[in-house]
Amino acid sequence: MPEIEIVNGPMSVYWGPVGESFPAVSAAPVGNWLLIGTSGAHNYHEDGVSVLSEKNVEYFRALASGYPRKAFITEADLMVSLTLVDHSLAQVRLALNQNTVTIASPISHIQLDVGLDVNEIALLVRGTGKSPQFAGGNAQYELPRVVEDGSREWSHVKGEPVGSELNFRLIYDEGQSNPGGRLVVAIA
Repeated sequence: MPEIEIVNGPMSVYWGPVGESFPAVSAAPVGNWLLIGTSGAHNYHEDGVSVLSEKNVEYFRALASGYPRKAFITEADLMVSLTLVDHSLAQVRLALNQNTVTIASPISHIQLDVGLDVNEIALLVRGTGKSPQFAGGNAQYELPRVVEDGSREWSHVKGEPVGSELNFRLIYDEGQSNPGGRLVVAIA
C-alpha cells in the first residue's frame, strides 16, 4: 500500500478578490479566481511553492525556577512564496501591487511605482492529486486575505529566466469563518 501521507510535487496558486468564495477542494476554481502564471506551475521556479508558518513565543520564568512557567505567542505569520518566471505584464502586476496594465496598441505598459496603499487579495494554493489522506484526492490552502510583500530584483542574464519572487502574507480577518486560513483535503 502506498504511503499517501507523504506528498510532494507542484502546487498551483490562484488569486481572487477578498471575499471570493473558495471552491470545493474537489472542484475546479471558478468565478474570479485567476491562475498565477500563464501556465500555472509550469511558470514557477523549480524551488516550488512554499507555505511557511512562523510564530514568536515569549516565556514567563518565575524567580524560584529557571524553567518556563507559561508561554505566550506574541506574533504569528502565515506566508506563501514562489518565484514566478512569467514576465508578462498580466502576471508581473501581482509583484507591483496589482497596478493596471495599460494596453494602447501597439504597446502595453505598467507603472513600476507601487504607491503607499497595499492592495489585499485572497489566495488559493491547490495541489491536484496531493491529498495526504485520500488516494487521488486534492489538497488546498485557503487564505482569505493576504498582501504581497516581496521585494523586486529582476535580473536579466544569459541562460536564466527573469523571476519575480512573490511573498504573500496572511492578514488576519476575524470577519471570516477561517480568519487564519485553512488546509483542506478531500477525495477527488
